[in-house]
Amino acid sequence: MISFVRGYYVLTVEGIETESFLNYLIRNKIYVYNVNRINKTKIQFSINREDYKRLKKIHRSNKFDIKVKKQTGIPFIAKRIYTYRGMVVCAVISLVILMSTSLFVTDVYITAPEGIDKVALKNELYKEGVKPGVYKKSIDRKTVRDNIMGKFNDIAYVSINVKGTNIFVNITKKEESQNQEDSSNYCNIIATKDGIIEKVVARSGEALVEEGDIVKKGDVLINGASTTAIPEVWATTFYEAKKSSNYIDVKNQRTGKSKNVYTISFYDKKYKIMRNIKYKDYEIENKTYELRLGDYTFPLKVIVSTFYEVRKVENKVDVEKLKEDLSRQVLKELQYTIPVSARNIVSKDKYNVTPNMVEYVVTVQTSENIAKLEILNKSEAEAIIKSNQEKKIKEEGEEQNSNPQKRPINDIRNEFEEDSDNSNEEDKEEGNN
Repeated sequence: MISFVRGYYVLTVEGIETESFLNYLIRNKIYVYNVNRINKTKIQFSINREDYKRLKKIHRSNKFDIKVKKQTGIPFIAKRIYTYRGMVVCAVISLVILMSTSLFVTDVYITAPEGIDKVALKNELYKEGVKPGVYKKSIDRKTVRDNIMGKFNDIAYVSINVKGTNIFVNITKKEESQNQEDSSNYCNIIATKDGIIEKVVARSGEALVEEGDIVKKGDVLINGASTTAIPEVWATTFYEAKKSSNYIDVKNQRTGKSKNVYTISFYDKKYKIMRNIKYKDYEIENKTYELRLGDYTFPLKVIVSTFYEVRKVENKVDVEKLKEDLSRQVLKELQYTIPVSARNIVSKDKYNVTPNMVEYVVTVQTSENIAKLEILNKSEAEAIIKSNQEKKIKEEGEEQNSNPQKRPINDIRNEFEEDSDNSNEEDKEEGNN
């Protein structure tokens, strides 16, 4: 360790009777250590840095071949640093810049399930300060989480994790049962699609449509039905599928000419190096080059957009074969669109041929059950029950009212009591007389 602090040389000496050379160095008070024999005529040893000057004088006056194999120690390292001080200063500055940029966010990655509006979520996160270029420690994750969950009713939880210079936002969606109030055993029957009503099988609830009515998707068909006795509503529905294609196939063929356009991205700012692209027709391929170091992503990215010049090449396709392909595609699409429970009634198809295009259209008329349950919460169910009871009471009251003048029973009772009082007063007057 002391030798490393002072600095030392590793030397090799080659010649006959190298041991005598070592003895000569020791007699001249040159400290020799780490002696190793390489072969019969060559040895290796170490000496301190301050003894090297005296060794040079001896080297000039002897017959041995002496070579410096290595210079080791702090003095030599300091000398190298001083020699390449410009490079060292640049390295220190780069290190400082690297350490400072690691404190800022480079990218934000959002993972959200289907049904969550990622664009609106990203914009809201940007408003809350979760975006590239911000200081990582300035992000209050609890506040961001509470604000996002307050503005999006279908989000159950927001997880915000910081790894290196990247932020990973994971969204957990609420279940459908959590998005609503406590459900009840009552529901509304709504239409799943447009159609003409054929038959209403109202096992429960109040039917709002009848045969021949035209309904649209989302219309309420039966109000206040029970989930234990689900009604059916059959309707005539229509499906249409069409496919078209050019029978003059136009393909792009590259000419071999291309130009690159470079875009430099620093955090969320982009700077484009413009070039004059004079190609009439072209194709674009984009490649992004970025530098990563573990979880650290450098904020500087280079996007290379390559413009390839192309020319249009026309190729005529067999029209009959094209019709078969279109027919196969349309029928396959209808198989996925029409429910299995639907009954086909009428099917019509036709081909439309234009100067350069063929279109195949298929229209299918079906009969199917378009009823869909819309579960009501307790407050909605109670309102419907109350309304039905009021209607029932009103109807029963009208049926039990038997007096021809439709007078309330209380009025008749009051009139009868008034007549009996008058007759008693007349009897008393006759007795007095």
